[in-house]
Amino acid sequence: MSADETITMTLEKGPHIRSRADALELSASITIEAEVTRILYALSIPEYMESWLQLPEAARVECHAEARTFDRFRIDPFSHDAKLPSIYGSCHLSKPNRITYLWERDSPGSRDRTMVEIHILGSSRRYVLKLKHRGLMDHCERDWYFDMWDKSLTKLRILMERVDNRKTVSETHENPTGPIGVMYNKKVPVLR
Repeated sequence: MSADETITMTLEKGPHIRSRADALELSASITIEAEVTRILYALSIPEYMESWLQLPEAARVECHAEARTFDRFRIDPFSHDAKLPSIYGSCHLSKPNRITYLWERDSPGSRDRTMVEIHILGSSRRYVLKLKHRGLMDHCERDWYFDMWDKSLTKLRILMERVDNRKTVSETHENPTGPIGVMYNKKVPVLR
């Protein structure tokens, strides 16, 4: 494959990820049908991030806010038998619906720094999340993040839409033949 060729992967209702072999960056986009504030919370609060982040080789992920700061966090991935190298980051919310992460991934002998920019575009309850991950050091790192963003964005969409697609149906029941004619509202979740 030449340096000008683009690798493209599309999953049904999943993320669209492109990676230019010569630029060592990733671009991804995914459509999410959910409220924008919920998407922003999921992307910017460490405790929520661990519910959708999917790191290669990790059986589970823990995300922690760094001590005494609002914008810094640490991602600790764990395999079945050991802790994997951490990712340290900071999250900056700017402009309407824009998030920038500065990431530092522990690597043997160094800490690789990259930048992730996320723009959330759309209206009402249908948004397109556009992601660009820059500063990747080599093809191995690019491939690692490619796998991470593919799985993570798919899980984020599933979580956001699964919760948002629950509707509450209010049913009013009247029992005029009962001893006191009870009237009550019952909320029943209905799944699509």
